Amino acid sequence: MNFLDIEINKKIFVRLLVISIIAVIILLALTMSSLLIFKSYKIGPNTTVIEEEGVINTHIDLLESDSKKIEISGWAFKDDEPIGKVNCNYVLKNQETGKMYLMRTKMEENINIQEEEHKLAGIHAQCLIFGMPKGMYDIYVLYQNDGEDILAFTLIPVEIK
Repeated sequence: MNFLDIEINKKIFVRLLVISIIAVIILLALTMSSLLIFKSYKIGPNTTVIEEEGVINTHIDLLESDSKKIEISGWAFKDDEPIGKVNCNYVLKNQETGKMYLMRTKMEENINIQEEEHKLAGIHAQCLIFGMPKGMYDIYVLYQNDGEDILAFTLIPVEIK
């Protein structure tokens, strides 16, 4: 019995190929959409919430919200920490319910910062609003570095319509 002499039914092969391609496309679409959707956030035991300015320097340069998405861009850094090892995310807190939602961010260079050592402190996030309760939200920055989590209030609200 020679394995390479097996006849392949062309119809079955084409169907399997099409089904496999569709499955891969669906898997990629689900993976990409999960990066654009808010995730629920709860304050951990090692998280410090700061309501005043000074401990973490934060600023929002761009805040856009419409019926489909929200985009926030700005910067965040701690004066004594080197930039490059810091993980920052935006957190939106519903003013009525107190529920918090995490926005995944990416770090980028920010030209609005004067100090050269903090140029890479820029953070940018863009998320879809599907399933997000309507209302007013306070914007926080979640600063994570070396097991230290600081939730810093930016003093800026946003309305989700």
